Amino acid sequence: MTALAPQTSAGQPRLADNVLEELWFGTEDPERSEYEASRSLAAALGVATGLKPFPLVLSRALSLLQDPDAPQSKAVTLIEQDPALSSRLLRIANSALFAPSRPCAAVNEAILRLGNRNVSDILAGVAVFGMFSDVGGLGSRIRDHCAGVAAIARILAVEWRFKGVEQVFLSALLHDVGKLLMMQAGEPRYDQMEPSLLNEVDRVHLEERHLTGYDHAALGAHVIVKWQLSPEVARIVAWHHQPGRAFQAGGETALSVALIRIADRIELDLARGAGVTEGLIEALSRDESSQYANFSADWLQAVWEKLSKARSETLAALGSR
Repeated sequence: MTALAPQTSAGQPRLADNVLEELWFGTEDPERSEYEASRSLAAALGVATGLKPFPLVLSRALSLLQDPDAPQSKAVTLIEQDPALSSRLLRIANSALFAPSRPCAAVNEAILRLGNRNVSDILAGVAVFGMFSDVGGLGSRIRDHCAGVAAIARILAVEWRFKGVEQVFLSALLHDVGKLLMMQAGEPRYDQMEPSLLNEVDRVHLEERHLTGYDHAALGAHVIVKWQLSPEVARIVAWHHQPGRAFQAGGETALSVALIRIADRIELDLARGAGVTEGLIEALSRDESSQYANFSADWLQAVWEKLSKARSETLAALGSR
């Protein structure tokens, strides 16, 4: 597929006007110009959105849920037409992530108890995961990681009484979707990278930039915009490897990035089967994101069991386990 290349007033190709250009954050490779990297990103964006268009039915359901004038019954009817979608929605709604006072037995109950915003975020996440239901191997590991980070980030937000919990869940669920898109496009070849790059925070995106001129955070953010999901979610995804930039911006964006980065580290530890130890908790509490969110070692220790349970239930609810 050809790259998206509208012309600027100076006649230079650029990303499409409907893409949030502020999400492009350049490259650390001095041999690659921002112009060249932008062209590479535009080409990848065209391929990615061509390979993975957002499901039409889900798009209609999200529009209804986000329209304050639309009757709730229309959204319910649309969602119930897909039994698999309804089932996954209810499994997540009844999990430790949302812990309803009594189980939600139907879609309309889930909407009433969780609210349109939460249900919209769950549906968007289920839709995106459905696009990558055929991945195996490393792709499956990335899907599991995204689900686990989303669960952990939401519990951290709820326990800390952070009011932006909805966008934290969806942002965390989509934070590495760019990796799945890059795998589908065949660039870069993750299977040829040093395995340790994929098992640590803040390493693989640097290799991606070196090889392609952009990274999974930038690509994922742009595709989220193309899918007409929340621009704020796109910004959080774009900045999840740029804590300094996020913290400087402040507000809910910064705290969301901090929560996702903490959850990212915790999920990697849980996936490795690492038992909770004093050394592990102390290391997490010294992380810059934990310090930004004001998470102490004692507090992290106290919520660890909830984080582990929510992760397990979310993996099961999203079909990863």
